[in-house]
This record gives sequence, C-alpha cells and structure tokens, in this order.
Amino acid sequence: MTVSERTLNHQVDCRGMPLIKGPDEIGVSASGIIYDRFGRVLLQKRTDIGWWGLPGGRLEIGENLTDCVEREVLEETNITVRAKALIKLYSDLTEYTAIQYPNGKLVQYVTALFLCEKISGYLIMSNESTDIGYYDPQNFPENTLLSTRLRVKDAREFSRSDKGYFDVIELEK
Repeated sequence: MTVSERTLNHQVDCRGMPLIKGPDEIGVSASGIIYDRFGRVLLQKRTDIGWWGLPGGRLEIGENLTDCVEREVLEETNITVRAKALIKLYSDLTEYTAIQYPNGKLVQYVTALFLCEKISGYLIMSNESTDIGYYDPQNFPENTLLSTRLRVKDAREFSRSDKGYFDVIELEK
C-alpha cells in the first residue's frame, strides 16, 4: 500500500464525499468566524459547490494570512473585519481540508482559521454566494460543509480556553 493509499483510506472531502485519489494541488487559505450579538455565525452559500461555509479564500501572492481573511470577508460579504486571533491551522485530510471542484480538480488546503471582529458594513452577497446570513451553530443549514462544522466547534473550544476567551457582545461593538 502506498503512502497515498494509506492517507486516503476512509478519508472524505469537506462535503463528506470519499476521496478516491490524491489531491491535484495544495492551496493556502484563510477563513473567518464572525459572530453576531446573538452568538450566530456568518455563513455563505457558495456559488461553486452549492454548500454553506465560512467566508474565506485563497492567499494571494505577497499577502499574509490576516490580510487574506480580512480581504476575503470583505469581498464575499461586504463586512469589514479585523482578525483578532488565530484559532487553528488546518492541514490534515482528517480535518476535511480537501475539496473537489466541479471541474474535477481536487485541492487540499492548508487553512488558517481566525476569530474576526466586525468593524463596519452591511451584508451584501457577492458573485461567490447565492445566499448569506447568520445562523445558530445548533441549527446550521442542511448542506453546511463538514469543515465549517469542525471549525465552529474548534472556535467554541478556543473561546473556552485560557488563551481564547472572548465575549460575543464585545466582538459586535
């Protein structure tokens, strides 16, 4: 059994689809957790795959990860945010880091998850979304990415730790 076969054994992508081949490429990205004053999480329904996920996207050449998440959130939601804390860095396929795009390309992402504070703006959909809104983590839409569910769980655990305590009301100010 090759390393690739061992790695893919029982692995699924961010939608729960079995991985039947190794990734075609590696990408670097950043995503943001943005809460409203009621503790709901901002999600967008992605145009490319039709599933709900956190705002975020690929790192551009010359950009750092905090600039990436702040730019991506603004582009996708019209909300200006400030990255307050790095919650976790994801790279393992067991953390739903792979995604198969409609063109067949399978990308494994190294993703930085940031807790973000809303600075200004009103929600406006971009061409990368078919819907957008805040959702109770206990009642996410049916087609919410497994990666999003894991990242929200990790954000909650981070918030309860000594290094990551935050108050949702303070983030909304």
